[in-house]
Amino acid sequence: MCVFLAAALLLIIFNGYPCAAAAASPSSVIDYHLDVDLHPDEQSLSATATILLPPTKSPILLHLTPNADISQVALGENQLAYTFRNGTISLSAQPAVGNGPVRLTIRYRARFTDQLPAETIGVEDPSFGVGAVILPEGSYLSAGTAWFPQVVGQRGRHRVRVTAPAGTIAVTAGRLVETVTRDHRTITTWENLFPLEGLALSAGNYAVARDALDGIQLLTFLSRENADLAPGYLAAMRRHLIFYRELLGPYPFAKFAVVENFLPTGYGMPSWTLLGKSVVRLPFIPDTSLPHEIVHSWWGNAVEVDYSRGNWAEGLTTYLADYLLKERDNPGEALEYRRKLLRDYAALVTPQNEFPLAAFDSRMARYQQAIGYGKGAMVFHMLRREVGDQPFRAALRRMAAEGSGQTLDWRDIERIFSNAGGKELHWLFGQRVEQQGAPQLELDEVRSERSAWGWTVTGLIRQTGNSYRLGLPLQLTGSNGETLIQTVTVTGPRTPFHFETAATPSLLEADPDSDLFRRLSPRELPATINDLLAPQRPLVVVGEGQQRLLEAVGALLKGLHWEAAEIVDEDALAPATLAGRDLLLLGWPRRPELLPPLPAGLAITANGGVANWTADNQPPESDTLFAIVAGRENRDGLRAILLSKDPEAAHLTAPKIPHYGRYSLLLFTAGRNVAKTTWTSQASPLKVVIRKESLP
Repeated sequence: MCVFLAAALLLIIFNGYPCAAAAASPSSVIDYHLDVDLHPDEQSLSATATILLPPTKSPILLHLTPNADISQVALGENQLAYTFRNGTISLSAQPAVGNGPVRLTIRYRARFTDQLPAETIGVEDPSFGVGAVILPEGSYLSAGTAWFPQVVGQRGRHRVRVTAPAGTIAVTAGRLVETVTRDHRTITTWENLFPLEGLALSAGNYAVARDALDGIQLLTFLSRENADLAPGYLAAMRRHLIFYRELLGPYPFAKFAVVENFLPTGYGMPSWTLLGKSVVRLPFIPDTSLPHEIVHSWWGNAVEVDYSRGNWAEGLTTYLADYLLKERDNPGEALEYRRKLLRDYAALVTPQNEFPLAAFDSRMARYQQAIGYGKGAMVFHMLRREVGDQPFRAALRRMAAEGSGQTLDWRDIERIFSNAGGKELHWLFGQRVEQQGAPQLELDEVRSERSAWGWTVTGLIRQTGNSYRLGLPLQLTGSNGETLIQTVTVTGPRTPFHFETAATPSLLEADPDSDLFRRLSPRELPATINDLLAPQRPLVVVGEGQQRLLEAVGALLKGLHWEAAEIVDEDALAPATLAGRDLLLLGWPRRPELLPPLPAGLAITANGGVANWTADNQPPESDTLFAIVAGRENRDGLRAILLSKDPEAAHLTAPKIPHYGRYSLLLFTAGRNVAKTTWTSQASPLKVVIRKESLP
């Protein structure tokens, strides 16, 4: 199971693979025949599981949801004694050694009643606590809930037949065999031949659309109201599968399906993705989140992850989907994406919550995402730059071929890329995967002197904290606009460099294209909404006449984790209260000491208590503005402001603001985002302007 993350989604996405056991050999793959009857009105299912067991000397244990009511266990034609405790079935007899497979039959009923969340704002658990539920509006049974009996530690092939009320179609892994309706019941049959440890299942009243690509079923299962989206999704699936088959090798499954979910979540399973009703209609999903889930077909689904050794699949999938398509289509967007990953890490990851990439298993909070997804993606970017494009692609295809149906960990990835690149890479994996943190770099003692044929530029690269080995690109720009680039190998706290140039030097930059994963300095960090997620003594100041705005922002405060913030009216605010506080201003304040400094390009005026604003390169008309106008470099603390010309519009806008964490300024009209901006930071310890007056 995997996760997607799109910038403006008004939901949190679930990330939860079932834990991977040791890879099974083909002879140990178990065949399951599952006959399942869904009873949505009772929130239950009744099922018969027929399992073909190979001969074995070892005791056979099976996992089944602890709330199951087992009515029969039979080995062949004979009833079999068993024990069932804490979700584990223990058989009292074993298949005879030397005989062929025997048929184990288990009949049972089970209820699945996880409570749906009343609201999702501010909830860090991206599953919202829903792992298995059967309801008239839809059913979802995760792979980790053991909704059918599974032999412990073994992968399986599955033949699944699901009977449900007429019109209710079930979806699971594998190839769709048929869907028929008779006697007021709909029967859906699936066949999964790819060995899997678990199996998820969803059901709903779906309209089905079909296409095919070289024998791969392309399917959508959407509600009637969203059925018009099917052609666009089918075309996007085809487009992305063609691209990724060329990059990664054969697609590992019999189908790919987009399935609509009645829950406010997004899930990815082997050969299908499950998207919330409101999500499937978002216009950017087919070219953002969908390719992410398709790439997960290789990483995390066909090639499984040893979570005890670190979840590498999210970083690699983020790199190949969220990032690589930008690099292919728009290099400028790719550069901005790399910088966004660095900003997220610097804003969200602190010495108190940091951990090594090898310790990442899944995302339950945004700082974990900044490490597992963001740092992970940048590690693969640096790996690609270290070995070269062609060896990198060869290693990806080797991973896909060697790991299909198996479990790989970071050590396997190191071995495969070292072989493909023809070089030892343990230093890179040791520093970037096993060690927490990131390099902290600065240019120092930069000097320019005339030489016999031009200019000599010298200086030091300083590295604080842990010393990393890295190839640091240095770019020297001359007054004529020409650039010189050299890569300096940095290994310790102090590394000298030297340039010779004919042109008068004007600017020196290290890592100008943000190709290295490093910790940005505070000077490089623009203030963004992410900064508000870790407030220091938060204070909400309500401007004159803004009480209705305060009533509208409960969801915003919850989403930012500001529920415990002190709230005070502007007129009642004591000046001493402001010291060292992070402030959220509701309305444009009248008191001079509360007026925040505004970044270039943003202007705000007030007339009779009504605020008006203009922002460079933004639509002239909007009804709500949210901006963080001063970051941690401001010794008085963060300063954010919410302005709205319509409190009802603010009600629509407030829940959405925390999901735009990378941005500094947001404009909305009737609850719809119409503009978003991240402030530009010009200062950097890796950028030195060589001024003419300083030259000899």
